[in-house]
Amino acid sequence: MKTLARSRNVVFTAFFVLGSTTGLPAAFAARKLAQAAPADAPPAPAAPAEAPPSVPPAAAPVDVAPAPSPEPVAPPREATAVAGSPAPPPEPAAEATPVTEIGLQRLPGSAYPEPQTRGLKYGSLWLTFHGLQWPYLPANPGRDRFVVGISGWGWLDTSYEKFGPWGPNPNLENGRIEYWKQQGRMLLRVTPTYSFDDWFVQGQVELVGTEDQTVSRSDVGAADTDDLWLRVGQWNKWDFMVGRFEGWEVFHLGMGLDQNTFERQGASGPGEAAYPIGFYGLTDNQFRPQGAAGNLAFHYYPFRFLRFELLGMAGTFSNGPAVATRPVAILDFGWLKLKGGVEWQHITGQTASDETDVTSKGVGGAIQFVFEPHIEFGLNAAQGTVESTDSMGRRSLLGSLTRTSYGGFMNLSNGSDRHPLLFGIGGLFSRHVDQNAVAIPGVVDNYWLWQSFAAIQYVAFQQLYIKLVGGYSRGHWFTASSNPPLEFDDEVYSVRLRFSFYF
Repeated sequence: MKTLARSRNVVFTAFFVLGSTTGLPAAFAARKLAQAAPADAPPAPAAPAEAPPSVPPAAAPVDVAPAPSPEPVAPPREATAVAGSPAPPPEPAAEATPVTEIGLQRLPGSAYPEPQTRGLKYGSLWLTFHGLQWPYLPANPGRDRFVVGISGWGWLDTSYEKFGPWGPNPNLENGRIEYWKQQGRMLLRVTPTYSFDDWFVQGQVELVGTEDQTVSRSDVGAADTDDLWLRVGQWNKWDFMVGRFEGWEVFHLGMGLDQNTFERQGASGPGEAAYPIGFYGLTDNQFRPQGAAGNLAFHYYPFRFLRFELLGMAGTFSNGPAVATRPVAILDFGWLKLKGGVEWQHITGQTASDETDVTSKGVGGAIQFVFEPHIEFGLNAAQGTVESTDSMGRRSLLGSLTRTSYGGFMNLSNGSDRHPLLFGIGGLFSRHVDQNAVAIPGVVDNYWLWQSFAAIQYVAFQQLYIKLVGGYSRGHWFTASSNPPLEFDDEVYSVRLRFSFYF
């Protein structure tokens, strides 16, 4: 979930001034000028000294003429001129040593665009940019500039969960588990940007450190690079983007169900590994692709309140070459946000004898309301299908399924800037129905999963987010691979304390 946090950026700005001492202290400029004078220039004539006053006889006082005013000291070349002669032409200015200024500058709030309100301050919608171009770093009119933005975030979770399965699950005992876990990620974002007039060229890389060093790079949340992209365009008009990045979010989950967490996984635990289920929110092509694959996207901004993304993906996954597309539209009036999109993905076998063919497609939408400064809420719904053929050209009945998810969230805030306190609740229902009618004709596998949470968050110093999340999830599995079919359930309780820092 490309939920970019509204973080405070820091930039390193380099100014290069050639052949000029403009802006330097006067003493330094004079010293530079003196160094530039010819070595053989005679010194300027000294101003006549003021004569000491004489003491005349008391009987006959004599008027004393005032001493002449000192002559102004002329620059060396002008000092050689003969009185009455025309002034010589000025010599070309000596080339000064280039002066480089390197400064540490904190980006203004304008770098994080908000033409309409993004959401309650410090809330989950506020930490989402809803398709806006950011960091927003335009040049001043008639000027150009180059900046390197430094930003990022980090979070640390300490969490606990306990599973409680029941029913005739053959893996029931494997699912009776409870454990503590601490995990964390720290991300450094580097965004070089060159802007001129209303045009820009921008790049971004997000370097990630993970606390759990036992995970492999291919595990969820263990990548050492998140974003890596380039884009070119015009501010508030259009841009073209290529690389590794997330598509625009449609399905918003609120203050809980964060990525890489217990409540995001839900009640689908070790005992249900053979029957996986998760939420679908137009998400097959939203997140960064894995493997040797990347995205291309064209963004168009015809009005301040209307935005379009046409995303494409191409590359090779572990199971073969893949292509995809995901157009999304966002209508954003601030207090009301409407989001919708469709997606399509196609994976084929890599060798001539491999007949693998997997086609996924889906549609989804969301409606969100923001009533500042105290309440925001939204509803989501999405459905996707998968048609799968294995490497031998046979229909994969377990892999061909329909996925449906719908849910909502609500956040409340006390509206305080000094001591912001927020509360959030949310729920999500997902169902998977495949085509595995093997044992009984017309009876297929049917799973559902309910996920819910309640959260409270306090923000200290306007930078440190402290969030406590309690979660509950229940799953139900109806498996058609036996006669009679098996029905079993699982549930999980979880609690999680997160400290996060956005900069």
